Amino acid sequence: MSLREFLGDVEEKNVLSQSVSPDYELPALISKDETKPVIFEDVDGYPDCRVVSNIVSSRSMLARALCTTRENIIDKISSSLDNQMKCVVGEPMFEKVAEEPNIKEHIPVPIFYKRKKRRYFASAMVVAKDPETRIQNVSFHRLMLKDENRMVMRLVKRHLYDIYSKTDGDLKVAVIMGVHPAVEVAAATSFSPEMDELELANSYMDGGLELAEVNGLKVPRDSEVVMFTRIKKKEDEEGPFVDLSDTWDRIREQPVMVVDELWMRKDPHIRILLPGKGEHKNLMGVPQEPRIYKIVKNTVPAVKNVVLTQGGCSWLHGVVQIKKRNEGDPKNAGIAALAAHPSMKKVTIVDGDIDPSDSGEVEWATATRMQPDKDILFIERAKGSSLDPSQDYENKLTTKWIVDATVPFENKDPDEFKKARLPGEDLDLDDYR
Repeated sequence: MSLREFLGDVEEKNVLSQSVSPDYELPALISKDETKPVIFEDVDGYPDCRVVSNIVSSRSMLARALCTTRENIIDKISSSLDNQMKCVVGEPMFEKVAEEPNIKEHIPVPIFYKRKKRRYFASAMVVAKDPETRIQNVSFHRLMLKDENRMVMRLVKRHLYDIYSKTDGDLKVAVIMGVHPAVEVAAATSFSPEMDELELANSYMDGGLELAEVNGLKVPRDSEVVMFTRIKKKEDEEGPFVDLSDTWDRIREQPVMVVDELWMRKDPHIRILLPGKGEHKNLMGVPQEPRIYKIVKNTVPAVKNVVLTQGGCSWLHGVVQIKKRNEGDPKNAGIAALAAHPSMKKVTIVDGDIDPSDSGEVEWATATRMQPDKDILFIERAKGSSLDPSQDYENKLTTKWIVDATVPFENKDPDEFKKARLPGEDLDLDDYR
């Protein structure tokens, strides 16, 4: 299934037909309503392109991409990690449009924010082949457009960095954009170097992903944009970029990428991801939740769900839902969660009647079931995340905290902590109109 087919099956979406500028105006409109996908039919200077965004900006849309429900996202990701599916290989639906292209002539590359006025691809995934194992890796990397066919990529020291480091000379890779969102989730999922993210995506899609092999690399055959590029052993200035925290990341020296060939589908749907907003947070945070869940479960078997909250940048704050069996369970679950995701600064533990993805319910539980003097545990001077601007930058340390917002057992009537329910809550106003 392609991105176009996925969007075609979504009933509620914002389709904007009036002309918009790719700089500032388009990003601002994307941010106006992140509850449903948005399609821009007329982008200034790009008569053949449509721009699509907000396809996984909510947990409901993300669950739809994974062919599951909001409540079963962790189970679907976990089962797919254990049961990856081989992909059928066919002919590409995209074709070559230019060699050594002037990228900006073909594709809108927005300026999102005014500081430094950097043009970025935030929705780009890099496909590389390990020269030793021959296994492909697919991973997200932001790409800053430097000039006509030259970009600078943020290369974090993970799997692609390892492939890059053990390759003599330039590393030839493909950059893909505009694919089924399950491929995006797979590219954002951290696992072992032996995992093929496209086979994981195929499992997410229940076998609906087909590939094409071009220039020695396999990519989704219905990709809207494919760039065949070289990552050079040369660096240039990259940044600043608005990261998950909605604050500015710093400027770094990062590898240069040169685009040799640009391939596109006819009338391409250009995928734009807004840095620092809902989609960025979901794609970074949600794929981490199954790993946290698994590690917490080893400590507290009655764990029910884990959510990295959008208000906590889907990275720094989390909520763990458990079935509490004794008073020690919440703090044990919190310690395990912090160990599982070292970037997390705060974890709140809630009971099974609280939806961990609903910030209002979590705050209600914190307000009615927690006393700070005995239900908050501080862990001082721990290694935190570079995304946290409040950390001690000199020593790169932070204070972490666990909040036990579960119903206390001792000397309490559990019914005192339940929300009062009105009889007839299932009544429908439409029946009375």
